[in-house]
Amino acid sequence: MLSSLTFTGIPSKSFAQDWVYSIGNLMIPVVAVLAVFVVMPFYRRIDATSAYEYLENRFSPGVRLFGSASFTLFHVFRMAVVMSLTGLALAVATPLTPAQSVLLMGVLSITYCTMGGIEAVIWTDTIQTVVLLGGGLLALILLLGGVEGGVSGFATTVSDADKYKIANYHWDASSAQIALWVIILGSIAQNVSSYSADQAVVQRYMTTATKELAARSIWTNAVLTIPATLLFFGIGTALFGFYSSHPEKLDPTITTDQVFPLFIAREMPIGIAGLIVAAVFAAAQSTVSTSMNSTATAIVTDFMRPLRACRTEHGYLNAARFWTFLLGVAGTLLGLVFVNPEIKSLFDTFIMVIGLSMGVLGGLFVLGALSRRANAKGAMIGAIVGAAVMFSMWKFTPINGYLYTASGITSCVVVGFLASLLFGSPLDDLTGLTIYTLHDPEFASQSSPVVQSAKEAKQSEGLS
Repeated sequence: MLSSLTFTGIPSKSFAQDWVYSIGNLMIPVVAVLAVFVVMPFYRRIDATSAYEYLENRFSPGVRLFGSASFTLFHVFRMAVVMSLTGLALAVATPLTPAQSVLLMGVLSITYCTMGGIEAVIWTDTIQTVVLLGGGLLALILLLGGVEGGVSGFATTVSDADKYKIANYHWDASSAQIALWVIILGSIAQNVSSYSADQAVVQRYMTTATKELAARSIWTNAVLTIPATLLFFGIGTALFGFYSSHPEKLDPTITTDQVFPLFIAREMPIGIAGLIVAAVFAAAQSTVSTSMNSTATAIVTDFMRPLRACRTEHGYLNAARFWTFLLGVAGTLLGLVFVNPEIKSLFDTFIMVIGLSMGVLGGLFVLGALSRRANAKGAMIGAIVGAAVMFSMWKFTPINGYLYTASGITSCVVVGFLASLLFGSPLDDLTGLTIYTLHDPEFASQSSPVVQSAKEAKQSEGLS
């Protein structure tokens, strides 16, 4: 869940503003309760390789394909955004141009993802996280040591500038000073979508041996969110304290996303600077590699298996490698197109991309889980209306991007439910597919084509 957004985007936000956005990260432990007790059991009960198998069981094959295609499109753009904005941020810290950084991240990620699959993704993410957190901690120590007056001088400087503020109390959804309720509502919606509808997250539920281990990993992620939030928001505040003490060292021509890389390049010892630059690259690669692997899995599982496109499991494995390579190339090329120095904030752009893409997917899962009356036709209508609502908010209103996902989920669920009433009750058995029927013991003996297909896939090492 850590990315280059964490490493460069969050410190730039707290450097330029305050700790208001930190409340959003603290919503992750709240949503973890839902993930452990509702979402993860859903997927393990149907033995899903792809998150979108649930949509077929609950609604129809058409809704499954819509969800999987939306997810794939989102992650191709996500790869491009992460690589391009990371390349721009690193331009002041390395001799590489933004385009060269994008190519380096893309080629390395494509190589080990194509060769190693999900196991390579998980182990490299583990190592990259250690480097990322260790580099961040070293940076914070050096920053605090460089402030005039030491820790007490730092505390006075940032306190006088009101850098510790964590909430804005107003009701304006379009204000640049983002309101507390917007942060809370938007963050809960984003994390509900990620933990329920994002294949990149859901596939982690299924690669553990037992549901107890899957639950432990979710809780571990939720708990580690707190120190990680303190660390990276703290780096941004420490950057403000450092450059308040040494204003002559701050280049007025750079963007806020380049402030931390500038400190790395100019103020850190060479060896440590290299480690932290490596951490930024690692953070970007961990995000990109997850996107490559999860989108390849979704395409093979949701599009190729139902068509029986390959005769053997080895054929599906080769297809997964092919799609990993092809999607990685597409994301990298799009990243080169997206290298745009006019983008003001990595953090804001990333939030907007997530909001526009994940709102409908989250809405479909919420609709399916919370309603017995929802059916396939209603779900598709709700998804289309939800997408239109989010696009209209982005294009024609000043409403903060933090609310896109919440608006997409709400409109998809409300319209989807009302539209379903026009087409009658769903005809399929909903045992185990809603929160009302989740614990029905009969579900364990069901043998729908989707469940059987997923179980057959699990019998080989193919995609898992």
